[in-house]
Amino acid sequence: MSGGNLADHDPAKHVILYVRAGWDGKGYGACPFCQRFYMVLDLKAKEAALTYDVITVNPAHPTDEFRKFANRLPVLKHMNEVIMDTEEIQNYLDQVFPEPDLRYSNMNAHTACLDVFSKFSFFIKNVSHTPDLLLKELYYLDSFLAGSANKFTCGDHLTYLDCNVLPKLQHIRVASEAFRDFRIPAELSALWRYLGNAYKEDTFKKTCPSDQEIVHHWSEKKETIHLPEKNHRLYTVEAKPRFTLELPGYVNGK
Repeated sequence: MSGGNLADHDPAKHVILYVRAGWDGKGYGACPFCQRFYMVLDLKAKEAALTYDVITVNPAHPTDEFRKFANRLPVLKHMNEVIMDTEEIQNYLDQVFPEPDLRYSNMNAHTACLDVFSKFSFFIKNVSHTPDLLLKELYYLDSFLAGSANKFTCGDHLTYLDCNVLPKLQHIRVASEAFRDFRIPAELSALWRYLGNAYKEDTFKKTCPSDQEIVHHWSEKKETIHLPEKNHRLYTVEAKPRFTLELPGYVNGK
């Protein structure tokens, strides 16, 4: 997986992003933190700021070469620089490849997105036996989004905040339904509008993992509740990859 004009390959402008591999140890996996920076690199590559390669790593069996310079994922490598901390990756990209500017200053948007993923994690791992805490955060985010006609959290262009929260919302949508038979309520119209806008963005579609990979990602975590038997065939990783990149019928009134 790559991006930018690789025909004009300039080592000083080329970066490598190492991400978590999927179920087969080779293909693209469903780590939302990896997708976050895959989106960032793709947005910057579209403005010719850089070129990039995305390389998958099987965390259970990393290559000897990878283990020489890193011990976790995602990892950004640029020339002699190797960065593993997510905030440091973002800061480094800001300094070395500042265009396009993906920074944001809307702290209300930041706060509205802050806790939704942690409450989802509690729900999917059965720490929370009901979806009440997750619903509270989803309604909070919806209320914030409803206060603006913007396509995204901080305007009509994707920012670092969107690259962070959109992959997590996709996990919430897909995994909550698969494991807990929970659907994001149709009445959260601003949240669905936000997701619908993301589904129209090439960068999001290009970097989004399959539904099966998202379910596999959570199935691998020992704290996650078991996938209901009725859904085993639907989410089998051997099947043709399926991508949920449209609004559901119950939102569109179908």
